[in-house]
Amino acid sequence: MAKPTAAATLQQNMTKFKNFLNYLKTYLKRNNPIKMFITNTVAYINELLNVKKKLKKIEYRINYERYKLKKTELILAQNSEHVFLRGRSLNQTR
Repeated sequence: MAKPTAAATLQQNMTKFKNFLNYLKTYLKRNNPIKMFITNTVAYINELLNVKKKLKKIEYRINYERYKLKKTELILAQNSEHVFLRGRSLNQTR
């Protein structure tokens, strides 16, 4: 077998490099990493800015659930006679 010449190997490497550049160009057209980075950064910043609002909504919801629980417990306690509620029922009848 004859050894390839320097010109032939150089030509082969040039075609491989051109193919690589074509693949790179089409990849960058399909998946624009700079655009994806910018959109992800903007979405992350919006998420950070809305964290306080979300926490406030969660806090309101927890307080409402606590209110409903206390109300339910009070109704259940009033339906069953307990020693600690007799004074309350006497005060209500006055």
